[in-house]
Amino acid sequence: MSQKCNTESTNQRFTQAVERFRTELDRLTDMAWTRGEEVLGQFRNQDSTSCDWSPAVDIVETNDTIVVFMNLPGLSSNNVELTLIGNTLEVTADLNSLTLQEHDRVIKRERPTGHLKRVVTLPCPVESDSASAQSEKGVFKVEMQKSVDNRIRKVPITQVDEPAHQTQNM
Repeated sequence: MSQKCNTESTNQRFTQAVERFRTELDRLTDMAWTRGEEVLGQFRNQDSTSCDWSPAVDIVETNDTIVVFMNLPGLSSNNVELTLIGNTLEVTADLNSLTLQEHDRVIKRERPTGHLKRVVTLPCPVESDSASAQSEKGVFKVEMQKSVDNRIRKVPITQVDEPAHQTQNM
């Protein structure tokens, strides 16, 4: 009886360990899926200019355009640099969110601060000359026309009558 309890206890601990492992794997997979670009960017930027923070980004695709929305609170358009390279948009900026006096001590810091470099991969090539950006209340909007070859367009279908040279059944 004692060995049966021991076996059940061992099986239960093993099942719990497998469940914790599965939960952690799901969490890491979800993080890689939703924040993969940010995490990958941290591995890419191992030099001294690596980013201290990464802003939230939305990418919207219409029939003719790609629009990128990026939250950059506290930054004016003069402090942000946007560079379009192929189908990637690179955003760089520096933000100092606090001005401290000599004896000030930060108790808690949650707002973004420091150097920002974010590379956003666009879903398709864009016309670089068409890019325009605007900032409103800390939200930057960058709009670009899709490359002519990548625009969605309806293809008309022409009804073709039967060729005249076909023989008719008699």
